[in-house]
Amino acid sequence: MRWTTLPSDEVAFSGLPWIAETFPRLCRLPETPDLPRGVSEQARFASGAHLGFCSDTSQLHLKMAHAESGSGLDLYVDGQFWHTTKITDDDKSDVVCFADLPPVHRDISIYLPLRHELQISACGVDDDAEVTPSRPHAGRGTLVLYGSSVAQGIGAGRPGMGYSSILGRSLNMDVVNLGFGGAGKAEEQVVDLVSQTEACSYVLDLGKSYGLQSAEAYLAMLDKLGTVHPGVPIVCVTPIYSSREVRADYEQLSEHTRAVVRDAVETCSTQDGSVVLIEGEVLLSSQDADGLSSDGLHPNELGHTLIAQRLQPVIESALA
Repeated sequence: MRWTTLPSDEVAFSGLPWIAETFPRLCRLPETPDLPRGVSEQARFASGAHLGFCSDTSQLHLKMAHAESGSGLDLYVDGQFWHTTKITDDDKSDVVCFADLPPVHRDISIYLPLRHELQISACGVDDDAEVTPSRPHAGRGTLVLYGSSVAQGIGAGRPGMGYSSILGRSLNMDVVNLGFGGAGKAEEQVVDLVSQTEACSYVLDLGKSYGLQSAEAYLAMLDKLGTVHPGVPIVCVTPIYSSREVRADYEQLSEHTRAVVRDAVETCSTQDGSVVLIEGEVLLSSQDADGLSSDGLHPNELGHTLIAQRLQPVIESALA
């Protein structure tokens, strides 16, 4: 077996735009002193990111550090899920993703944990294995998703089943997931970082974490993205259904945020149609309650799948 130090020209991290600054930490944002605490806490996790390359190796090992026991890595081969490799106390420093397979050329993607911090310093393959970069996407560019816990993928049982990851596979696009659980509040310093990521489309799914703010912050976010990236489609998502809305206070919060997003999109609507509204209750409605996880708030894997399936044509239409 031979080891390749990461990142390399052949084995690369996808979905981590600031990897050159943060490595060996797999952070989704650079270390910035004025970041809101909730954002900086969640940015430590490589939610939606994956490690990708092509190889005909019969085995694959990863050298890891600071990996929490119990977290998992989702292995996808040629776009299909194979299995989840669980990290245990015994194998944190040498995680075996697979072994003793026929030496067939494969496109390998390893999705990283949604809410566990880890470092990956090297990958091990057969001595004589060929290793090349992942097959390029069809020139469609990068989709950038900014929002809160639903956008981050919370509720999905596997790292590869957050809706951003599902969209990446179905759209054949790179995706940068900038969802930060409980912290999708459109703060100026966070929006500045979002606007630094080049994208063919932005999806804004701030969920209920936007809170009872006025529309000012949301409008400022749309203005910033529209100014820095004129003409790039922006898809704005209102909060999805939650069974917690049986409570009057929670229903009020949900409806307030939905109204903010609707009004902001109407205010910013342009003739070129670059700002698009999609109702979260179209993506996951009260009729899809089985798509909610046990907390009644976050989607489970069924819910994330439904969201991705229903959001995909909206994104494709915006891109067209």
